[in-house]
Amino acid sequence: MKLNEKLLQLRKERGLSQQQLAEQLDVSRQSVSKWELNESIPDIQNIVAMSELFHVSTDYLLKDEMEKNQADDNRIDIILVVSTLIIFLGLVLAYTLWNYYQNSICLYRY
Repeated sequence: MKLNEKLLQLRKERGLSQQQLAEQLDVSRQSVSKWELNESIPDIQNIVAMSELFHVSTDYLLKDEMEKNQADDNRIDIILVVSTLIIFLGLVLAYTLWNYYQNSICLYRY
C-alpha cells in the first residue's frame, strides 16, 4: 500500500474529513487532497505529525512493502533456527563418533 492510500485509510478510520485533518496539521485542505490523490508528498514534519496523530510509525507511512519485509524477516528467522539445529546435530554426531572411537581403541589395548 502506498502513502496516499494509507493516509486516506487512516483518515477515514478516524472519521476525519480532509478539512479536519488539514486543521490538525496546520495545512490547507487542498494539500491533504493532493497527498491522498498522490499528486504531492507531505514534508517530513507533516509525516511525523501524522504518525503521532494516527499512532503509527513513520516507517509504516513511508514504506510501501512493510508486509513483504516482515515475511522476509520471518524467513530469515526460520533459516537461522534450522541452520543452528543442523550445526548442533553435527556436533552431537561428531562427539558420539569420537567417543565410540576412543572406546574401541581402549578395547583393543587390553
